[in-house]
Amino acid sequence: MEIRKKKLESSVALTSVSNKDITNRAPLNSTDLLKAIPGLTVESTGGDGPGNVWVRGFPQQGGYIFLGIQEDGLPLLPTGFNTNPSVDQYYKTDLTIQNIEAVRGGNASIIQANTPGAVVNNLSYVGADKQYGQVKFTTGFSQGLYRFDGNTGGKINDQIKYNIGGFYRTDNGVVDQGFNPANQGGQIKGNMTFNFKNNKGFIRVYGKYLNDKVQFLLTSYYPYDGTGKPTTYRDYNMATQSIIPIQTEWSYNDPATGVHNFSLTDGIHTKLGSAGFQFNYLTDGGWQIVNNFRYQNTHTNSTYTAPAGIVARTAATPYYYPGGSVAPFVSGDYVVTSNAQGQINSDVQIVDYLDLKKTIKNHSLNIGAGIHQYNRDDLRFAFRSFTEFKEHPSIILQSPTALERTIQTKNTFIGDTRTLSLYAGDEIKLSEQWRLDIGARIDNQNVKGDRPYYALNANGTVNITAAASPNILGYTAYDETLTNWAASVGANYKISATASMFARATKAYNAPNIGDYNASAYNGANIKKRPVYLGEIGFKYAKNNLAIFASGSYSAIKNVSLSINVPTTAAGTQALVAFGSTRTFSAEYEISYRIAKPLSLRFTGTLQDSKYTDYEANTSGNAAVAAEFGNRIYSFTGNRTERVPVLNTELGANYDFKNFNLYVAANYVGSRFTSPSESYKLPGYVVMKAGAGYNFTKKIAIRFWADNLLDAKVLTEGDVRGDQFRDFASVTPGQLMIGRTLLQRTFWGSLAYSF
Repeated sequence: MEIRKKKLESSVALTSVSNKDITNRAPLNSTDLLKAIPGLTVESTGGDGPGNVWVRGFPQQGGYIFLGIQEDGLPLLPTGFNTNPSVDQYYKTDLTIQNIEAVRGGNASIIQANTPGAVVNNLSYVGADKQYGQVKFTTGFSQGLYRFDGNTGGKINDQIKYNIGGFYRTDNGVVDQGFNPANQGGQIKGNMTFNFKNNKGFIRVYGKYLNDKVQFLLTSYYPYDGTGKPTTYRDYNMATQSIIPIQTEWSYNDPATGVHNFSLTDGIHTKLGSAGFQFNYLTDGGWQIVNNFRYQNTHTNSTYTAPAGIVARTAATPYYYPGGSVAPFVSGDYVVTSNAQGQINSDVQIVDYLDLKKTIKNHSLNIGAGIHQYNRDDLRFAFRSFTEFKEHPSIILQSPTALERTIQTKNTFIGDTRTLSLYAGDEIKLSEQWRLDIGARIDNQNVKGDRPYYALNANGTVNITAAASPNILGYTAYDETLTNWAASVGANYKISATASMFARATKAYNAPNIGDYNASAYNGANIKKRPVYLGEIGFKYAKNNLAIFASGSYSAIKNVSLSINVPTTAAGTQALVAFGSTRTFSAEYEISYRIAKPLSLRFTGTLQDSKYTDYEANTSGNAAVAAEFGNRIYSFTGNRTERVPVLNTELGANYDFKNFNLYVAANYVGSRFTSPSESYKLPGYVVMKAGAGYNFTKKIAIRFWADNLLDAKVLTEGDVRGDQFRDFASVTPGQLMIGRTLLQRTFWGSLAYSF
């Protein structure tokens, strides 16, 4: 469904990010650009790797659980996944993007299946009567970046227009992981539009090929001092250094699937090809027929390592380097236990949306149907290793002949998800002042596939409680169907030609995905309905140099599936199945003001109070946890949603004078808790970015900018698996703890030629 509407006349919270805004913000990655949208809490400290986006305080443990990302009106991935797959690896922001439009809350659940929070649509250039284009070279002075972007479009004749562009880049990464390049690759995409001679519509064909590998910056260790800021141990600084081992290559001969070769230098490597078409035609009867189709094939190799524990070395326990030599011991040395992931992921998607639109008197009708087929085939291995604790460490072995990495588990995600959708909407002009907007959709989701199991019970039945191991004993087939619905009604009152008010009420949902059904310990009773309720009121004003959008909202979600990871001494990290419900009161604002012709300000932000209304987990659900912690219930009811700040706000200034441009922005992110237990609070912080550009001519421009200009250093994430079970009052200052930090200050420059 089209999300372009006049802001003043709609009952929807809309945000547009123009091409100029994208140039000014110069995002480091696709996730970074989402910080321009109020209502979203964006964490992009994974570098070019997967990011995390929280929407209106909804509970999640990372990823894009409630946020839908589209490219030219079609979803790139079904909504609801965390880290892998991560939708930010399915698209890249480059010169082919003309602008970005976002719908927050309310109507988002009607636009895309299973998307109660927000929908962000990346809109591409599509050609024009006059030839246009730009080529740009960018370098990163802090990380050895060399990037080339290009985009051009125009017309072949009066009926045929085109656009083609893309980018290629190579760089060493914001943090040096000990190998180069850390990020390498690019994409090429294009479209061609064939306009009908009767001027009643067009057919547009488009395609994209993306081949890009990126580093994924994960947690590391710092000496705890209670400030929530990273501190240095010896000469190791987690903000600027990496504990990725120098042994980056390994192989594993799986008895079932053969030899697999893995390399940390490949990072998250995505290869994606897509092609599709859009048919748009206005009939003589006034019906606008729009059919949008895309086929997409994606292969992703994800190879990364994450720390899972750290202990002090002792002189009494020897360690060895690969090859058999003794690893020398110095008092104060530590040993890090790491989990290395080798994942071979692929999916094939077919998406088709058909919309029928017509204006009948005071009604603007939209009726649509869609299908989203998502076929997934993933193979995942996890390995354990031990390393030194320092920058660019070596793997160390417990015996001279031990393996560098030991296989721990093998898992698969093999299944197909088919979502059939029907939706309809009507915008009714009741009078010159009043507009009523109603919409509803119904989604029928079928998930079927093969669930792995690792052991049998004594009577020969499948033991679903058996932990994952390196050997999958067999598979059980599953075939589940769920039907969910969403409905929304909004009203807009036009106070004057420059001001309006709106209100909206919505019932939406959050659906389980293939990961829920694929779990070896799957229990159908745990798949609960997850309704989402939203209420919004807002005010919009636009006159002369001032534009204001402000809204207040209430959001609630029930029965979200959450996994509480409990660190046990005897059995390692164990998962407790739990369900969480939250409610959020929030206020969002977006204010732009042109003080004078050259100077304009933009002030955006979100103020939110998000708390769990029901969140409990019983240790009886896991025998290993109960054996160590006893029979007890962990309750986080009444606590704040983890990693969600009360205030997230940004003030930006843009100054244009003749051929000179200056952009400065300061983003304040308030304090957050690292876990739902509220045991450790991370401090608020300010991140600044600034850029300056100069146009030598109408065609040639140069630009310099900096991210994290003041080099703020603060943790963005704590120990998400252990903090809820830790009494920080008893933690000794200096104890090494897990965390992730803001990316360090970086400097960039670009030279562009436009025509």
